[in-house]
Amino acid sequence: MPVTETNHRPDRLANFPQNGPYRWLELADDQGPYAACAIAERPEYLELHITVTRWGPRTRRTLARDLEWLKGEARRLGLPKIMGVRANDQGRFDAKLFRFARLYGFGEMCVFQTACLAVD
Repeated sequence: MPVTETNHRPDRLANFPQNGPYRWLELADDQGPYAACAIAERPEYLELHITVTRWGPRTRRTLARDLEWLKGEARRLGLPKIMGVRANDQGRFDAKLFRFARLYGFGEMCVFQTACLAVD
Protein backbone atom coordinates (compact mmCIF):
# COMPACT_ATOMS: atom_id res chain seq x y z
CA MET A 1 0.00 0.00 0.00
CA PRO A 2 1.32 3.47 -0.72
CA VAL A 3 2.02 6.32 1.65
CA THR A 4 -1.28 8.16 2.13
CA GLU A 5 -1.55 11.84 2.98
CA THR A 6 -4.47 12.61 5.29
CA ASN A 7 -6.24 15.84 6.22
CA HIS A 8 -6.43 15.07 9.92
CA ARG A 9 -3.74 14.87 12.59
CA PRO A 10 -3.38 11.29 13.84
CA ASP A 11 -4.22 10.76 17.53
CA ARG A 12 -0.68 9.52 18.14
CA LEU A 13 0.63 12.93 17.06
CA ALA A 14 -1.83 14.93 19.17
CA ASN A 15 0.99 17.03 20.68
CA PHE A 16 1.64 18.61 17.25
CA PRO A 17 -0.19 21.80 16.27
CA GLN A 18 -3.20 21.06 14.05
CA ASN A 19 -2.77 24.23 12.00
CA GLY A 20 1.02 24.27 11.87
CA PRO A 21 3.43 23.50 9.06
CA TYR A 22 2.90 19.74 9.20
CA ARG A 23 1.47 17.36 6.62
CA TRP A 24 0.02 14.14 8.03
CA LEU A 25 0.84 10.74 6.53
CA GLU A 26 -0.36 7.23 7.14
CA LEU A 27 1.98 4.35 6.31
CA ALA A 28 0.41 0.97 5.66
CA ASP A 29 1.21 -2.47 4.35
CA ASP A 30 -1.08 -5.32 3.31
CA GLN A 31 -2.08 -5.82 6.98
CA GLY A 32 -3.18 -2.21 7.39
CA PRO A 33 -1.68 0.94 8.93
CA TYR A 34 1.62 0.51 10.75
CA ALA A 35 2.76 4.11 11.32
CA ALA A 36 1.67 7.74 11.48
CA CYS A 37 3.94 10.56 10.31
CA ALA A 38 4.21 14.29 10.40
CA ILE A 39 6.44 15.97 7.83
CA ALA A 40 7.28 19.65 7.39
CA GLU A 41 9.32 21.48 4.81
CA ARG A 42 12.17 23.39 6.43
CA PRO A 43 14.73 25.61 4.66
CA GLU A 44 17.50 22.98 4.78
CA TYR A 45 15.68 19.64 5.19
CA LEU A 46 12.41 17.72 5.32
CA GLU A 47 11.47 17.29 9.00
CA LEU A 48 10.11 13.80 9.74
CA HIS A 49 8.32 12.53 12.84
CA ILE A 50 7.23 8.90 12.69
CA THR A 51 5.34 6.80 15.22
CA VAL A 52 5.40 3.10 14.43
CA THR A 53 2.38 1.33 15.89
CA ARG A 54 3.15 -2.21 14.71
CA TRP A 55 6.55 -3.80 14.26
CA GLY A 56 7.91 -6.94 12.63
CA PRO A 57 9.87 -8.12 9.58
CA ARG A 58 7.13 -7.11 7.13
CA THR A 59 6.84 -3.65 8.67
CA ARG A 60 10.62 -3.24 8.55
CA ARG A 61 10.69 -4.00 4.82
CA THR A 62 7.68 -1.80 4.08
CA LEU A 63 9.15 1.09 6.04
CA ALA A 64 12.33 0.86 3.94
CA ARG A 65 10.16 1.22 0.82
CA ASP A 66 8.18 4.09 2.31
CA LEU A 67 11.39 5.92 3.19
CA GLU A 68 12.21 5.82 -0.52
CA TRP A 69 8.91 7.68 -1.09
CA LEU A 70 9.94 10.23 1.56
CA LYS A 71 13.34 10.68 -0.11
CA GLY A 72 11.52 11.30 -3.38
CA GLU A 73 9.31 13.89 -1.69
CA ALA A 74 12.37 15.67 -0.28
CA ARG A 75 13.92 15.71 -3.76
CA ARG A 76 10.68 17.05 -5.26
CA LEU A 77 10.74 19.90 -2.73
CA GLY A 78 14.40 20.61 -3.52
CA LEU A 79 15.58 19.58 -0.05
CA PRO A 80 18.92 17.79 0.32
CA LYS A 81 18.10 15.65 3.36
CA ILE A 82 15.50 14.32 5.76
CA MET A 83 15.90 14.99 9.46
CA GLY A 84 14.15 12.49 11.68
CA VAL A 85 13.00 14.06 14.95
CA ARG A 86 11.79 12.16 18.00
CA ALA A 87 9.36 14.11 20.17
CA ASN A 88 8.36 12.60 23.50
CA ASP A 89 5.91 14.68 25.52
CA GLN A 90 6.63 12.55 28.61
CA GLY A 91 10.18 13.89 28.88
CA ARG A 92 11.85 10.54 28.20
CA PHE A 93 15.00 9.86 26.20
CA ASP A 94 14.58 7.02 23.70
CA ALA A 95 17.80 5.01 23.66
CA LYS A 96 16.49 2.88 20.75
CA LEU A 97 16.10 5.83 18.37
CA PHE A 98 19.69 5.92 17.12
CA ARG A 99 19.77 2.17 16.50
CA PHE A 100 16.43 2.40 14.65
CA ALA A 101 17.62 5.41 12.62
CA ARG A 102 20.92 3.74 11.64
CA LEU A 103 18.97 0.72 10.43
CA TYR A 104 17.49 2.95 7.71
CA GLY A 105 20.62 4.91 6.84
CA PHE A 106 20.21 8.00 9.03
CA GLY A 107 23.42 9.50 10.43
CA GLU A 108 24.64 12.66 12.14
CA MET A 109 22.91 11.73 15.41
CA CYS A 110 22.34 14.41 18.06
CA VAL A 111 20.13 15.00 21.09
CA PHE A 112 17.64 17.88 20.95
CA GLN A 113 15.41 18.71 23.91
CA THR A 114 12.72 21.34 24.28
CA ALA A 115 10.53 22.79 26.99
CA CYS A 116 7.35 24.83 26.55
CA LEU A 117 6.05 27.66 28.68
CA ALA A 118 2.38 28.62 28.28
CA VAL A 119 1.85 32.36 28.50
CA ASP A 120 -1.86 32.24 29.36
